[in-house]
Amino acid sequence: MANNNGMGSEDVAATLNQLREEVRSRREKLHGAELGELRGVIKHVNETWNVSAHLPITWGGPPLVGRGIAYAKRVTRLLLRWYINPIVEQQNNFNAATTRALLQINAYLEQLTREVHELELRIATLEEQLGQQ
Repeated sequence: MANNNGMGSEDVAATLNQLREEVRSRREKLHGAELGELRGVIKHVNETWNVSAHLPITWGGPPLVGRGIAYAKRVTRLLLRWYINPIVEQQNNFNAATTRALLQINAYLEQLTREVHELELRIATLEEQLGQQ
């Protein structure tokens, strides 16, 4: 028995089963990644990727000793700036690249989620067509 578009009910049922299997497969792939939790982690990474080489110097301890330690830290920092700044810059470059990759992965997962939803709608439409025959 053929329907209006020349497709038999067996063809529709086979297509429907194929779509169900594809949706099930994609859902299983996405199930391990909780998108809401992932968005939160990515937001945190995005907010904290930058490392500063210039942390505040604290005084701490008794006023005279604390002040002396703070000046020693400041001098040490100035003397080591040529060594520390390139390392911090490399770390920031890596952190920025990692953050961009995480954002792209998240966008891809959200696209897959939308595709699964569209496939579920297609299945519902085919089930409705199959039920009308």
